Amino acid sequence: MLQPASRSQPCSPRLQQTRRRKGFGMRHFLAAILAFCLAGFTTPAAAEGTFHGEWQQVSSNAGECATCRLTIHQSGTSLRVIANNDWSAIAETSGDGMADGAGFWKRGTRKTYSGKSFDIKLRRNDADELILLMRIEPIRGQGRTIKGVFQRIERLQI
Repeated sequence: MLQPASRSQPCSPRLQQTRRRKGFGMRHFLAAILAFCLAGFTTPAAAEGTFHGEWQQVSSNAGECATCRLTIHQSGTSLRVIANNDWSAIAETSGDGMADGAGFWKRGTRKTYSGKSFDIKLRRNDADELILLMRIEPIRGQGRTIKGVFQRIERLQI
């Protein structure tokens, strides 16, 4: 019967080579994990400046609203959009100044779109404005697309 090699007994060259390979693979694995973690800390900070912040509505095809604002919290490619007029959405950026997502209008309000869901597209233009397209689910058989233009009024701390 074969006895397992103790630490004091020399191993065969084949076993030593296998042990070295395992250690070599583990070092590469740990290095890859470390690189991934470090990239996670640096990349989102650069990307978060794209949408992150407080935005004031400048114009809209749904009517003027001097008090309408959006707050966008960005974490990497994920956006959480909260409007002060009873709607919210989540979206994902595509890395080119654009984002797509979905949201809903709060239920129980007297607003036209109370409880309705919508698709949302966000885009930054060259003038550092935020263009919002909101496609609301059909009401009495007809959908509606709201287009709004927003200017950043405050960059939130990341």
